Amino acid sequence: MEGWTRAITKLGKGKFADALEISTVALDKQLTGSMPGFDIIDKAMDACPTVLDEYIRAKGKRIVDENAVCDTDDASLLIARLLVKLQEAEHPDSPGGRNIVHSELLGMESLIRQLNGATSNWLHQIEQIRRPRSVA
Repeated sequence: MEGWTRAITKLGKGKFADALEISTVALDKQLTGSMPGFDIIDKAMDACPTVLDEYIRAKGKRIVDENAVCDTDDASLLIARLLVKLQEAEHPDSPGGRNIVHSELLGMESLIRQLNGATSNWLHQIEQIRRPRSVA
């Protein structure tokens, strides 16, 4: 029922009931413990994909998209590639000596932007984890 409550908070009671194709009275019955059928659970997943998160987590499972790509698949390689570029740029025999010059920095731009995108995504996920949940 935590998932149902979360969906109601997110969508509104009427809109969630409409997505399930049931009345708000029937939705209230579900909130007091009436077990919905699979067809309703399926519609709830379409309306709010997180409705079963607690149940799935309690079973030690998780649902991922069929074509999901891990957001850290290439992170280690990306960081290693950028580290190599930094090491080269900071080497005493590099064009700027120990100082990184514009040509070296511009040569790292693509890697820096990719890393910035990855770390921004991670920070967004952390914010979502830390965001307090409201219960209606």
